Amino acid sequence: MEAQKFAAFRVLIVGGRLYVDFYYACVQSRAMFTVWGLLQLLRRYPGMVPDVDLMFDCMDRPVVNRMEYAAPPPLFRYCTTDEHFDIPFPDWSFWGWPEINIGPWDEEFRNIKQGSQAISWTRKWARAFWKGNPDVQSPVRTELLQCNNSRIWGAEIMRQNWVEEARGGFAQSKLSNQCNHRYKIYAEGYAWSVSLKYILSCGSLALIISPQYEDFFSRGLVPRENYWPVSPTDLCWSIKFAVDWGNTNPSKAEAIGKGGQDFMEGLHMDRIYDYMYHLITEYSKLQDFKPVPPSSAQELCMESLLCFADPKQRQILERSTASPSSALPCRLQPVDHDLMEKWIQQKWKIISDVRDLEKT
Repeated sequence: MEAQKFAAFRVLIVGGRLYVDFYYACVQSRAMFTVWGLLQLLRRYPGMVPDVDLMFDCMDRPVVNRMEYAAPPPLFRYCTTDEHFDIPFPDWSFWGWPEINIGPWDEEFRNIKQGSQAISWTRKWARAFWKGNPDVQSPVRTELLQCNNSRIWGAEIMRQNWVEEARGGFAQSKLSNQCNHRYKIYAEGYAWSVSLKYILSCGSLALIISPQYEDFFSRGLVPRENYWPVSPTDLCWSIKFAVDWGNTNPSKAEAIGKGGQDFMEGLHMDRIYDYMYHLITEYSKLQDFKPVPPSSAQELCMESLLCFADPKQRQILERSTASPSSALPCRLQPVDHDLMEKWIQQKWKIISDVRDLEKT
């Protein structure tokens, strides 16, 4: 009941069937594609997903603050922070984002990787690139605009005009055509941004400006293995240092960029469904009641959801249809909390070392 105050919809899985109780309309087609992802999970592992009752919110920022709740209301969303209890779940765009012509994840990754190989590393632009919307209440993106000087800061910062792009059918925003720079910048927007996975997929050295938010996979990224950490303090200088370092150490920079791309290649849809399966399974074990769909909930199946979709949405949904798996989900290993804490501390040590390098 407490979580419902923040939720966009309630999801119940009972006997392998999906029920959804909608509370408010999510932005664009987020709700449709998130629910579609859950339907594909049931199709992927038929008869294996346990009964569960959960609350889901589709807004960007987490809301369950750790300082405000002794017993936090369980709320699923697309990202979280160290200061929040919100439970990260794969975002809608893994199944497609029709409003800006982005297809299913496996399809987009293949195209981006192929596009990244069109130009060799030595022939790519030897500067950092960012293109996006800075008008989203993001201090980082506002500051980033000041770095738009390839001669001084080694950076090319471009404002994305979504209205103009929509008129042109997003021809200038095709992800597979945006891998021609050696360095690509990731800057959070209003919260986390779905662009992270596409930036890493390019094989360029991803310059990640110290993020506040994390989604379900970004916690696994390792600095100087999958990306280069950029400080939000003295931002332009930090970007310049990364570009200068990469151009002085091209083989190392290329290897880190390849490490980020390899990380994303390992994050194919099979692994995403496994994450969803284990997350829901472990969560269901905490519920000491049998989920019962309320009278206001709708039972949804693939056919009924496709009936709600417009032609463009339907085309992308159909392209992201999962096949029943011939194998069991990957095995969930027991968590070694001491080892995990050491791993986290090592990541912070690497970031600290980079900050020290910037000062020399």
